[in-house]
Amino acid sequence: MLSERSSARSLSPSLAFALKFVLLFSLLLAAFEASRGSAIERFLVEDCILKPTMALIHVLAPNEPIQLLGRTISSPTSHLRVTRGCEGVEILLLLVAALAAFPASWKMRARGFAIGCALSYLLSVSRLIALHFTLRDWPSAWEALHGLILPLGPIVIVTLYFLHWSATARASSAA
Repeated sequence: MLSERSSARSLSPSLAFALKFVLLFSLLLAAFEASRGSAIERFLVEDCILKPTMALIHVLAPNEPIQLLGRTISSPTSHLRVTRGCEGVEILLLLVAALAAFPASWKMRARGFAIGCALSYLLSVSRLIALHFTLRDWPSAWEALHGLILPLGPIVIVTLYFLHWSATARASSAA
């Protein structure tokens, strides 16, 4: 009987976290979906993600004439159309929901958010750069990289970051 009670108590914080996480992620995703076509969405996707991606591609391949046509990174050898979900915003929303749902101090959350945002951003831009060069130089690898490896990689990395952050947050609250 005692072990059943302690099991129920140990599941309770996990269940609370899971419920908060699902609720927060749903709200964040709904808000982002509601912004579809708005100036906020265009700013986030086009100005904050696509334009810096273009600039970095230009640094890596300065002789390649590239341009941003709407949400397509276009060059003479490739056309990478960045659709909803490909820009990496959802990865950030998953992380923000997890950080907010986890019981931690505001200081730990702020630190986790700052590092996590930078990590999510770098992964999103890096993914688009990798997709551009894959499409340009190695089109036979497109399906595997676009469909599995490059979407899954950032999710795994952000998840590992969250696990590390949550262990640190738990240890600092216990001290």
